[in-house]
Amino acid sequence: MNIIAQLQGGLGNQLFQYATARALAHKHQCALLLDQGWFAKSHDDVTPRELLLSSLNTKGALISLEPLLKRPKRIRRILQKLWPINPYVYSERTPYRFDPHLLKAPAFKTQNLYLMGYWQSYRYFESVKKILQAEITPASPLDQHYQNYLSQIQASSSAMVHVRRGDYVHLASAAKVHGFIGLEYYQEGMDRLLEKNPNTQFFVFSDDLDWVKANLPHQNRITFVESLESNDAVIQELELMTHCQYHLIANSSLSWWAAWLTKNPDNLVICPSNWTNDLTMNWDDLLPTHWQRI
Repeated sequence: MNIIAQLQGGLGNQLFQYATARALAHKHQCALLLDQGWFAKSHDDVTPRELLLSSLNTKGALISLEPLLKRPKRIRRILQKLWPINPYVYSERTPYRFDPHLLKAPAFKTQNLYLMGYWQSYRYFESVKKILQAEITPASPLDQHYQNYLSQIQASSSAMVHVRRGDYVHLASAAKVHGFIGLEYYQEGMDRLLEKNPNTQFFVFSDDLDWVKANLPHQNRITFVESLESNDAVIQELELMTHCQYHLIANSSLSWWAAWLTKNPDNLVICPSNWTNDLTMNWDDLLPTHWQRI
């Protein structure tokens, strides 16, 4: 039996897919395979992405299954439970909700388990948190540019502030689902962090630095992290984020991971009370109970 994860999306989504598959491979003591075929295709209304896990200390062999597997139809879902069809394809049922049935798949020990979905719940991989904290780290040393920021972060009462705009503002499909969380959220979150510790120094990470420089409050307490134009810049910036003592995150999987992987056991996380524009959703499987929601 092998655990195979279909990778897709940006770094944050890749990490959810990896972490869930890694936890299952650890549970079953079997091999982990990572299907990278999605990145070789073009996709409508989707922000172009690159596979980034290879720049981390993650485990698992990269493969490319051809053709790219699609969500199984009802007949296959039935048959793979009755006969040892390979692989056993398990597609995510409800986004952002923990599915306990995944832990019982596949039906036969000879079947490989192929995961298709985003798996955005910490409940899938909470049991291997220490393993993930060690593996989701840069495979190469930090560039001196980022090392300078790290020194400042470690020498201060540091708070990460992540502002995602980019496709949340300019790509219609992303704006419809997520959308920019709003300036008021950041104003309240930064005020809360200063109430907790008046000496807080904010380290702002954003894909729209011009906007944050013009709009965020408490500018005298902000260090704006300038991004390098390199393939692994986001990997290095994620590492910086995990070293911050406090986290004010966006409705973004990248900053979710920064907060969850934090090096500080007494970390305070402030997060949006609604992760998407669907106000009917329950977010308890995504957002840990000790995170403060605004």
